Amino acid sequence: MKQVSEGIKKNQSLRKALQILEGMTYTGSPARLQDLARELKIPQSTLLRFLNTFIDYGYVGQDPVTSCYYLTLKLVELGARAGRSYPFVWSLSKYVKQAAGTFNESASLCVERDMQMVYIATEEGPGRMLRTLHRIGHIAPMHATGVGKLHLLNYSDRQLEELEKKRGFPQFTGQTITSLDALRRELALVRDRGYALDNEECEEGVRCVAVPVRDCQGCVMAAISVSAPVTRMGEERCAEITACLKDLGLQASRELGWEA
Repeated sequence: MKQVSEGIKKNQSLRKALQILEGMTYTGSPARLQDLARELKIPQSTLLRFLNTFIDYGYVGQDPVTSCYYLTLKLVELGARAGRSYPFVWSLSKYVKQAAGTFNESASLCVERDMQMVYIATEEGPGRMLRTLHRIGHIAPMHATGVGKLHLLNYSDRQLEELEKKRGFPQFTGQTITSLDALRRELALVRDRGYALDNEECEEGVRCVAVPVRDCQGCVMAAISVSAPVTRMGEERCAEITACLKDLGLQASRELGWEA
């Protein structure tokens, strides 16, 4: 009876379809059938059936000249809709809008997924648009972002070591933290201050302030951030934004049941 139950719970065709879609996100450019089959380790005939179905539903396109396959923007649309329905997003997104409106800068709400940060709500400052990658569904590293550092406060030493093994600490700018010891020192500062900074660590010329959103047990469940070019976010402006943002983070945390 247990074997039957396990069989009902999992669908192998769906599993393979999802593996194909996820695998295609790493190709980086349109690819031929034989190249995709080799990369995904799936027989060409099997892969072709899945690709044709994806094309019918608008998730995959095929270049008429090269016959290469590529993912369409329908997945981006799907991800955006999923982000809007993510637990607690609807209640916390108002703080993102408030931050963007108050500071006239880009604001975001982020959560952790598989040792990476995912932007699930973003808002541009009225009349301004920071040309960064902070968009709904964007994946960012934990060690090089303010929102990521806040979520790393939940990590034990062993989990930090696992992060280093799984994701590494790639260098994006001259300011990026690239060692576990340096990251530990940074996290100690973040814990003491109650907020985190990304001082041109992920993108040149961009500074970011982030505050935690905690649940009833005090764990960091999400992070709200404000980003701006360094030309607009000097030390004085950064301190002003941080003070107001910490208050917003406290309000958001109270909605999740946290009591300071």
